[in-house]
Amino acid sequence: MRVLAGILLLIAGVIFPMAMLFRLNSVLSRNLAPQPSRVGMLLALNGVLPVALVTTGLALLSASMAASPALRVVMIATWLTSVALVMILVIGSGASRGERGDDDR
Repeated sequence: MRVLAGILLLIAGVIFPMAMLFRLNSVLSRNLAPQPSRVGMLLALNGVLPVALVTTGLALLSASMAASPALRVVMIATWLTSVALVMILVIGSGASRGERGDDDR
C-alpha cells in the first residue's frame, strides 16, 4: 500500500504542473483575467506543490530516503509553503471576486 501511494504521489507530482499551466492558460485568455498577484501565487504553488508531492512519494518508496534529514526538511518546508499558498489563494478569492486584473482599461 505504501509503494502504491508513493507511485501515485510521484505521478501526481509530475502531472500537476502541466495541468495547472493548461488551466492557467485558459483562465488568462478570458476577458476578466485574474489579478497579477493571484497569478503569481498560482505560479508559486505550481512550483512548490510538485516538489512536496515528489519528495513525499520518494520518502514512501524508499526507507533510506525517508531517513534522510535533508529530504525531511525539504518535504516539511514544501508542504508548509503549499498549505500557506492555498490558504492565501482561498482567502484572497473571496476578497477579489469581481475585480479586474487590468485596472479596467
